[in-house]
Amino acid sequence: MYRIPVPYFKLRGDFSILDVSKEVTHLFYPVTSFLHLVDSESRNKIKRLLNVPSPGKMELNLKTIESPTTLFTIHFNYQQKEDTIHLVCLNETDSYNHIHFEFQQIREKIQSGSWEKVIPKETEDTTHNFNLQQASRKISTINDLLNIIQYDLQSAGKEEYAELIRSELADIKEYISK
Repeated sequence: MYRIPVPYFKLRGDFSILDVSKEVTHLFYPVTSFLHLVDSESRNKIKRLLNVPSPGKMELNLKTIESPTTLFTIHFNYQQKEDTIHLVCLNETDSYNHIHFEFQQIREKIQSGSWEKVIPKETEDTTHNFNLQQASRKISTINDLLNIIQYDLQSAGKEEYAELIRSELADIKEYISK
């Protein structure tokens, strides 16, 4: 199991660690119980795993070497007969950082007056209006995606970022509506 290329844990039903993948040794401190890696606010959630149909997934804040709380999507399979839990942990921070970076780029282009780089200007009004409609649709899509990760942001205590993003998108939408 050491060669599995993602963070993988094999646990007993009491959450003591039986085995891990090599990736775990790079991300987490060495502990004997998985519960020591779980943020205090997520502990009740992980304990409910024993009562949830398997396989399944949930989001947890875990303590990593780099951060006291990092959001992970946990894919689990609890095998009741063997009293064994298999966990695969996927870090969600990179997804959030990528979206944040894209918003920053759009914001900088608008502030610098290079809106054409976001929506290229065309000589025909119909093409320009079509591009504005596409931009408006993209803003709606971003808002929809933001709604999907809203719970993750709230769980990570970052809900103010969601509000900031929504505010920026509203400003952009207002700007292109003029």
